[in-house]
Amino acid sequence: MYMTVLHYIAIAFFVLVFLLLSLLAWKEENIKTRRLMIVGAFLVSVVGGLVSVATLEKHTKKVKITSYTQRRNLLNETIQFEGYIKNVGKFKVNECKMVVKMVNKIKARGRGKNAFFKPSASLNWISGKDGDKSNVIEEEFTVARNLGAKRSKEFRINMKYPPYMNNPNIKLNLECH
Repeated sequence: MYMTVLHYIAIAFFVLVFLLLSLLAWKEENIKTRRLMIVGAFLVSVVGGLVSVATLEKHTKKVKITSYTQRRNLLNETIQFEGYIKNVGKFKVNECKMVVKMVNKIKARGRGKNAFFKPSASLNWISGKDGDKSNVIEEEFTVARNLGAKRSKEFRINMKYPPYMNNPNIKLNLECH
């Protein structure tokens, strides 16, 4: 995780909160109450620090897919995604991962053109059909490392394309930190 100046400010703030609450706890005369107040101050500071760092991580690292194309290669049964990602935020991004999810569209007989159903594999051993064909395939690829502010980078992903998939829905999701 690449930490920005804002991350360090948030951590320093919650360390200061812990110190102030601990100082107030030392003024308590009852030892059991003092210990509980220090533990409470510690828990409040840790939870507050973690939540603020996670929130800052989400809002300071902004990367978008600016353009992409996809091509299916029938020779080796792959699908290729090419495009550009751009860091639109003000801070450096340590790593970006692209999650590609393919969901197979299955036509149900007599139910219309776009009906979905989940096939049952309970009797496949009788008919000899393959029961391990998944209708949802999800893979994760690293597309960028150390992407500076306002910088773009080209990416290229090759993914196996199962021959049994017929016109799947493809969704690209970019996760950066």
